[in-house]
Amino acid sequence: MTTRTHLEARSAVAQRLIDATVAAIDTDGEASVRVQEIVAEAGAQIPALYRNFGNREGLVQAAQINRLIRDLDTELGLVTIAMDSVRNGEEFRDLVGATLARISSPDRRALRWKRINVLGSTYGRPELAEAVGELEAAAIEKIAIALSRAQEAGWIRAELDLEAFASWFAGQMLGRILIELGEPRVNPDAWDSIAAEAINHILFG
Repeated sequence: MTTRTHLEARSAVAQRLIDATVAAIDTDGEASVRVQEIVAEAGAQIPALYRNFGNREGLVQAAQINRLIRDLDTELGLVTIAMDSVRNGEEFRDLVGATLARISSPDRRALRWKRINVLGSTYGRPELAEAVGELEAAAIEKIAIALSRAQEAGWIRAELDLEAFASWFAGQMLGRILIELGEPRVNPDAWDSIAAEAINHILFG
């Protein structure tokens, strides 16, 4: 399976093929990935695709991994920058509130759908599931490390398992997609309020 390390070592042609495939999936899903069109868009040749990815399936899986990496890297970058700016418990509480508001924003609906799409693409693909699991686990560990500073400073509960919290939190935020399917049936403000209450209780008691 294509891991982060393998992706980083890809040639420029291989990366263009991945970029073209990512764009196609983002627009119209995996079914829209047509080898001839992807190769033309990337300015490559068919042999380059098979040499780098084996076949269309290998390319699609590499693209799904790349989609997740881009999303995780953006989120982890924001978390790191935000945590570096926090100087006391009050600022940390404010950061938690601002983070919840940002992550649960309707403007991020497309990003939630993208993450769900990547997770769903692992169904029936054990190697892809393993690779996605590794990336998600690494992201959770990084979030836990970022939160450890707040825990060491006494800003959040000392007994809280940070990796368990980070994984639960990620699932909680993705779960908002359930009230964004079709016509609104649940008050989104009420959902956000309940989520914030739960998260604040877990962090601060």
